[in-house]
Amino acid sequence: MKGKVSFNKFSLLLLIILALTGCEKVIDKAVVKVDDEIIYLSLFKKRYKGYMENSYQSDNLLTRYSFLNKLVDEKLILKYARENNLGNDPSYTENVSSIYDQMLLNYYFDKKINKNFKITDSDTRKLFIWQSQKAHICHLFSRSENQIGDIHKRLRYNESSWFSLAQECFKDSILKLNGGDLGWQTFDDLDPIFAFHAFSLIPGEISEPLRTSDGYSIIKLVSIENNNLLTQKDYQLKKESLSKTIKNLQQKQRLLGFTDSTSKSLDIVFNESIVLKLHQSIRSLPYHEIEDLYQEPLVSFMDQEWDVSKSLQKMSSLSERQLSKILTPIDLKQSIIGLITRQKLLESARKEKVFQNELFDESLSLKKDKAMIRHVLNIERNQVNIGIDSTKKNYSYFKKELLSNSSIVIDSTIIKTFIL
Repeated sequence: MKGKVSFNKFSLLLLIILALTGCEKVIDKAVVKVDDEIIYLSLFKKRYKGYMENSYQSDNLLTRYSFLNKLVDEKLILKYARENNLGNDPSYTENVSSIYDQMLLNYYFDKKINKNFKITDSDTRKLFIWQSQKAHICHLFSRSENQIGDIHKRLRYNESSWFSLAQECFKDSILKLNGGDLGWQTFDDLDPIFAFHAFSLIPGEISEPLRTSDGYSIIKLVSIENNNLLTQKDYQLKKESLSKTIKNLQQKQRLLGFTDSTSKSLDIVFNESIVLKLHQSIRSLPYHEIEDLYQEPLVSFMDQEWDVSKSLQKMSSLSERQLSKILTPIDLKQSIIGLITRQKLLESARKEKVFQNELFDESLSLKKDKAMIRHVLNIERNQVNIGIDSTKKNYSYFKKELLSNSSIVIDSTIIKTFIL
């Protein structure tokens, strides 16, 4: 009986020691305190690793302090934003809404397409060779699948020459005149999907119509130059990065296929005469004729309809680069198809509740903070008329003002001694 009691006491003591030891292991140390906010070592190390990867920095004391200063700056700017109630600024809230929608789509696509990738040694070896080659490439292009099909048919049956078709395809004067000749290109010079199709051809071969990132192309490989100095050692050194490139390419191809199938499922129908009128009004300055079209039905899909006014409202979310590509009525239609498809995908993402994810909340919080920091800095830049040379000096004054109103405590010992 005594032996049994002694054993239980020993066991209890051992459990207490183990528990205390475990507690010590999970205690997170404070690296820096900015007023009432603390940055703990676990978070610092996590973000520090990402910082080094993105900026190609090596781990040393200078890099550690540089990153620490960056974190402190962020905390000070975010404090300034809270104190000045900048979270309610319309431009910021609009930006956050766009960030949220894009994150929904990213998580939705990740759920739908980022699985079951197969990358073979043959794939990586092919890419290894392609990345060392130069190719002379021509192409014919359209943003419309139907139009590129018609172009291919006319080319195949010798109804039109390559050069005459290029005159129809391109608005760019150089490509119009040179037959869509892109000249000598490396694999990495081109969009990955376009490059994959181009380098898969043999010299003199013309492809079938192909889906690329910007639309549809028919590609002609004129000639190719090989690098005969490739070695097995070079291949092994690059194999990991080659695999990542192929995975990224497969992701983009799947994404295009997924969004295209979604678009086709929506039964999108345009009022062609209104498309032409709207395009003419957009391309002619001033836009005085557009108001007369506002109430005209432009496009219908499933059980919905967008008139011109609503379509223009949706198009206001496009970037300057996207808007600059709307050169023809077909371009206009494809842009609207993209917006309708995006709306449908967002509805599906919300329905499947992809936002119910801890990583989603954490990532969204970081992106909102970065957006606010950019918002504050833009406000500071716009408050005074300064040139590029004065930007750093102006920010230095702003930072000093923030520092004068804050308490900052740094544990230099942790910065110097922590192990990644």
